[in-house]
Amino acid sequence: MQRTLIIHAGERLTKRDNWLVLQSEETEKRVPIDDLFCVVIDNPRIVMSAALLTAVTGVGAHVLLCDEKHLPVSILCPQAGYYRPYRILELQLLMDEDFRDTLWALIVQAKLQNQAKALAIARCQDKKRLRRIKQLAEQVQPGDSGNCEGIGAKMFFRLMYGANFIRMQDDGINAALNYGYTIIRSTMAKLLCAHGLNTVLGIHHINTANYFNLADDMMEPWRPLADLWVDLHHEELLEGRLTKEQRTELIGLMNRIVLFSGKRMKARSAMDRCVASLVAAIEKKEPECLRFPELLPLATEKSYYAPARII
Repeated sequence: MQRTLIIHAGERLTKRDNWLVLQSEETEKRVPIDDLFCVVIDNPRIVMSAALLTAVTGVGAHVLLCDEKHLPVSILCPQAGYYRPYRILELQLLMDEDFRDTLWALIVQAKLQNQAKALAIARCQDKKRLRRIKQLAEQVQPGDSGNCEGIGAKMFFRLMYGANFIRMQDDGINAALNYGYTIIRSTMAKLLCAHGLNTVLGIHHINTANYFNLADDMMEPWRPLADLWVDLHHEELLEGRLTKEQRTELIGLMNRIVLFSGKRMKARSAMDRCVASLVAAIEKKEPECLRFPELLPLATEKSYYAPARII
């Protein structure tokens, strides 16, 4: 079973045979590299070997590097995909504006639908505005020319976290949202690379300084997964900074259960199928092949919150 490894302590990370080895002055801990899905380095003072990083990405795992504030700042993704990358790159480059606009409309529609689902799960009392978000999902035009995403996002955050909530303020709620979104973004980037897609070539996001434009597009319908967790811990987050336990729970978001094509599965498995559906849409030139998850209520059992190994 693949797992996420969160490293808080220690001084040096190296590779020995097929083991990840964490060394400190007094102890040494080992983890099989083949078991890894993601490695989170939550201690900027740790020294890592190139041989280890090569081995970790070689088995398809990705690495998140955190700063002194424990916030992810860098992503290391594997580049060896199981599809021929040149063929996929060629097809990405051949996507015309109409095709990209249709894909973006489907992405925005799925995001709005999941935002409405998240509000319903959170027992939103403002039924009128909840219906409005559902209506926006039905009104999305190619390229989202009517800015349904922007209108919906403004309504969503206020309904979910209160009328006085301001996105990007320096507070616990925004810190948790940023952390959760980064976990989703990094997993999406890793899976896009694994399927041979070039993450620079976005569908809607076109930023010449951003290596992960496509990940920023495809993660949009997944954001409410983090939004739901933040709502569940709203009162705790008002008290201040993210704790180690809360960061661990957010890292476990990709082990939550979602509905994908009528089947219940872990979010990371559903995300892999979501990316595969994007590849199918591009290869067949049929946007309707694109599939996204449907949110389910988050389980509150502690076992769900601790899917990662911490060393």
